[in-house]
Amino acid sequence: MSNASARQFLALTGLAVTELFRQPASFLLILTSTACTVLAPLALSFQLGQETHLALDSSLAFELMFGIILAGYAACATLHNECQSGTILIVFSKPVSRLMFFLAKYLAVALLLLFFIFCSSAASLLAGRLSPRNFELDALGLRLLLAIPLVAIIPAGLINYFTRRSFIVYALLGFTLALVAAVTALGMINSEGHRVAFGSLMDWRILPACALEGIALLILAAIALSLASRLPTPTTIAILAVVLFSGLISDHLITLLPDSETLRYGLRMILPDIQAFWPADRLAGGERLSFTVIAHAAAYGVAYTCGVLCIGYAAFRNREF
Repeated sequence: MSNASARQFLALTGLAVTELFRQPASFLLILTSTACTVLAPLALSFQLGQETHLALDSSLAFELMFGIILAGYAACATLHNECQSGTILIVFSKPVSRLMFFLAKYLAVALLLLFFIFCSSAASLLAGRLSPRNFELDALGLRLLLAIPLVAIIPAGLINYFTRRSFIVYALLGFTLALVAAVTALGMINSEGHRVAFGSLMDWRILPACALEGIALLILAAIALSLASRLPTPTTIAILAVVLFSGLISDHLITLLPDSETLRYGLRMILPDIQAFWPADRLAGGERLSFTVIAHAAAYGVAYTCGVLCIGYAAFRNREF
């Protein structure tokens, strides 16, 4: 790739990233996912000594659920809407290849999802730290938690009012900084406000688990972008949900097929093995995700994503606008 092509690719990606991060729906989905992740363990009416496991399971479930919605929405917002409105013709009136355009859109969606995964990981750490012990809430931690949206929204509103700059971008930036500050502060104190060794009250196993699920979301983002060139947002998200559910039970679906190696091999090739990216069972058994597990999952994710993007580009390349 020449320097001119590289600059063109980065420019297309930058424009798509800016567009996605300015979408109010992106901010609302990230904010809602984070709030549900942190607050869900506080609402449980039973624990039975499984406080940490309940917090981990709910955190991972919310990351997947809101992740596929965000992936489907972002793919359609950056590709399908441009195809429908005809603004894509302005881009193609210049010397821009369809392959470069398609890959730039995927990279933009992937960057938004990586930002979402970062926020979800921080929220998961907070959920495990603030989970009630013996039904006793951490009052100090909850007060700090309630300050997060205020720290994010009020400065963003003031910047937007006085400078007319994007409220969403600064709200996301402030929200992320507030999350990191909350994790840092609550990692150094206990529920009574006494100093403890940093991170001693947090279950750090959630970070590689969130990263593992993030790989699955990047695969689903490739599927979403491939669908977005032809289908609207509701249909794309619905298909993603079906793919997610089918991938989680792919081993069971294979056993329902006739005893044919060809059919079973074909289903394995088509359906993503989402179960390989679901770490809740390992965490419940007290295991830690090793680097080997994540490396194998990443290699599978790269191979599957490349295959899906090739099919998606073939459909996008032959579309007339």
